[in-house]
Amino acid sequence: MMKILMAFVLACSGYAWAHPGEHHDNLFATLIHLLTEPDHLAMAAAAIIGGALGAGVLRRRAAAKRRMFGRR
Repeated sequence: MMKILMAFVLACSGYAWAHPGEHHDNLFATLIHLLTEPDHLAMAAAAIIGGALGAGVLRRRAAAKRRMFGRR
């Protein structure tokens, strides 16, 4: 069974590429590429949302700690 699974994974590995092409171009072309490809935009949005949620959690923890120790 493991050999069949590995053969399937190897046969489908080409589909793992998000899109063809390299990310090694001049700066302008690279920036345009990063700002127009949906997979890059999705990861950027996920990073922004994750960072905002993390900042909110840290802010709430700091406020709770200040209240607990009587500091403002």
